[in-house]
Amino acid sequence: MLEARGLVVGYDKPLTKPLDFKLAKGESIVFYGPNGVGKTTLAKTIASLLKPLSGSVLLDGVPVPRARDYIFFLPEVVDLPDRVKAFEYVEALASFYGAEDSAEEALELAGVPGRLPLGKMSQGMKRLAQLAAALAVAPKVKLLVLDDPYVSVSPEKSAELHNELLRRSRDGVLVLTARVPLKATLQVDFLSLKP
Repeated sequence: MLEARGLVVGYDKPLTKPLDFKLAKGESIVFYGPNGVGKTTLAKTIASLLKPLSGSVLLDGVPVPRARDYIFFLPEVVDLPDRVKAFEYVEALASFYGAEDSAEEALELAGVPGRLPLGKMSQGMKRLAQLAAALAVAPKVKLLVLDDPYVSVSPEKSAELHNELLRRSRDGVLVLTARVPLKATLQVDFLSLKP
């Protein structure tokens, strides 16, 4: 279970009002809104990459900084090593979570040629390689946090991969940020969280 208790995120000043929610295993939440409102800050805080200004985030009753081994975070930025092949990239990330055997299947679902070096791919194909890594690890992690995961991906492919991520994360919790609402257990307009 993922639980936020009085969570306030930001840097020098709060970007959100205190936020409280609970998500059980298999549930998902999407925080949507325009660019620049703080969605990435919230995602990073939930994934334990940033400290909250106040409040806490718990994963199965444990503060998220102590549960990092069970958290996968996909940043909004598409920045990958040019010389590494897609298969090597996905397999390496998946191996951290004991899911390296699912790399090939995940790449196939994402529509990414596994033997092609990442440096020869378009921005959209690189993002699909990142999403293949998320697909590979989703069944093995307790918390999957994806920051604007469908940037540079076609709407049709986004919908297909989103449904697959929802299916594969049924043993964990899926947290997403997006510019528009997505299918999820809970949908939250980020602007409604502003202080």
